[in-house]
Amino acid sequence: MQTALKIIEYVASSGLDVFIFVLMLLSIKKCFWEEGRSKIIMFLVTLVIFPLKWIIIAMFSAVFTDATIAYIYGQDLEVLATNIFFIIVSSIISSIIFIFSVSICTIIGIIWLKFKKITPFLFLYTMYIAIFVTTIRSSEINGELFSVPYIGSLLNITISVLGFVAAWAFYRMVVLKFSELIKENTKINWKLFIIPPLAFSVLFSSLSFAMSMDYANENIVLAGSIFSAIIIFIFIWAFYVIIKNMIATNEAIKAKDEIKTLSVEVMEALAHTIDAKDEYTKGHSVRVAKYSRMLAEKLGLNEGDCESVYYMALLHDIGKIGVPNEIINSKSKMTDEEYAIMKTHPAIGSDILEEIKSRPDLMIGARWHHERYDGKGYPDQKAGEDIPYFARIISVADSYDAMTSNRSYRKFLPQDVVRGEIEKNSGTQFDPNVAKCMLSIIDEDVNYEYHE
Repeated sequence: MQTALKIIEYVASSGLDVFIFVLMLLSIKKCFWEEGRSKIIMFLVTLVIFPLKWIIIAMFSAVFTDATIAYIYGQDLEVLATNIFFIIVSSIISSIIFIFSVSICTIIGIIWLKFKKITPFLFLYTMYIAIFVTTIRSSEINGELFSVPYIGSLLNITISVLGFVAAWAFYRMVVLKFSELIKENTKINWKLFIIPPLAFSVLFSSLSFAMSMDYANENIVLAGSIFSAIIIFIFIWAFYVIIKNMIATNEAIKAKDEIKTLSVEVMEALAHTIDAKDEYTKGHSVRVAKYSRMLAEKLGLNEGDCESVYYMALLHDIGKIGVPNEIINSKSKMTDEEYAIMKTHPAIGSDILEEIKSRPDLMIGARWHHERYDGKGYPDQKAGEDIPYFARIISVADSYDAMTSNRSYRKFLPQDVVRGEIEKNSGTQFDPNVAKCMLSIIDEDVNYEYHE
């Protein structure tokens, strides 16, 4: 019976070593295959010590460990009891040397082969170490636990089985989703991923050292075994939840970006449709939106406000959809009646855009881009700062494009004339600060590249 259990124990332990090694190989292949097949193969060659319980690396800590054991066994029980602190410190130092040696060899290999994604590689390696060290122990005390024969071997076999489950769960639940995450180049706080399993590896390897001593309390052996299994599975579940939530967040951001892109494209298409009513105003709304954004950036508005100004400007002339084509395409000066109809487009535009409940601010540019700073504009005769700030920006951009583009009754105006008009109307038609900003943009446009 004892021989059979020993054989099963050794087979399970060795099989687990190989199983973890194979899963690690699959994990590296899944997550880092684009790094280059030859690189990965060369690195995996250095891991042949992994299924052999890192015999070579363990030699770094063996000298210290053996010296500690020799010291302990050379003392009687009374002296041993007075050196518990020394034993604990020795265990921790030995474990730190062991883990540090493993980590250094891993990092050297990664840097030597010039892997691009070092930190996610270290996460996988560190987590597999954490799973691995929980299986390194001898849980027998004089061949038995709690005076029950063979129970130590049974506990070791159980631990190996749990190791198989933990390694497979880590691969299926974490690695496969993790491979999706790192391909997105997502920003990750790697301390959250690397430090907990690394700290646990040091803690538990020192606990395993203490559990292997003949003087170890049977309750400590059992508690350590249960503790290690619980912590490993908590790690696996925690990383699964974290990575799953990060993937969900990325997908939500992608969906939001796609909706945003679609919204902009729809608005631009609508703007082109409106501008197409007059061949001479083709592209007008898009240019006004571009100038408005330039002004907003120059005025120091944040990114969100700059985008809002851009969207408002795209749709500022949407009310022209309600103005007859013959008025819009008139090649002569409009009559008073025609002008009165043309002046209704801000109100029509605001009525249309007010129906977009998710973006009630879109109507600002449409309704008030023809208001004047002196209060003589339309449709509401607002003046000064009573006119929404974004509408004051769009007003300047709209006038600038009107002067710098060809119309049915004239060609675009020279830059010095445009500059003079904006400067002359600063404080009357235009907000002085916005006009000043527009003059600055004009002065920077030495080659007059912004006109149509």
